[in-house]
Amino acid sequence: MASDETLAIRKAMEAHDLEAAVNCFAPDAVVYSPFTTRTSFRGTDQVRLITSVILEVTEGLAYTSEMRSEDEAYLRSTASIGGQDIEFVDHLRFGPDGLIEEFTAFARPLPAAAVGLRVIGAALGRKKSKARGALISALAAPLAFMTRTGDGVGVALVRGAVEAAPN
Repeated sequence: MASDETLAIRKAMEAHDLEAAVNCFAPDAVVYSPFTTRTSFRGTDQVRLITSVILEVTEGLAYTSEMRSEDEAYLRSTASIGGQDIEFVDHLRFGPDGLIEEFTAFARPLPAAAVGLRVIGAALGRKKSKARGALISALAAPLAFMTRTGDGVGVALVRGAVEAAPN
């Protein structure tokens, strides 16, 4: 893998090309959720499902940097999800054939990640039924509200403590 070439997964995601993105993964690849260790997506069908939802619910997906070696890479991106600006860092591990075997996503800030959990979870749930999507959204909504509200209050409290601290 030449270090001066843009990664194929980055090109596919920026182009919103679902099939090209899925073709970057090994048949038995696993995608790890940024929201919980209890959910992962395994194999081509599940990788296609989560990738299609990500492309569906994010707006303005743009990659800002990538770093890589022969068998792994990190991609940093920004997007909007549910009206919130979100940043992702993705860690990719490649097999000997150059295909992605493991993909682990990390998201920040917490209020945007909580909205992402609600929006992505609800979109996945709607693939099964509207009621399931609505239930997932309803269960995650309080977390999104609390983190958004707490972020403003928490930042003010921390800044006040930092500014009051002796040098």
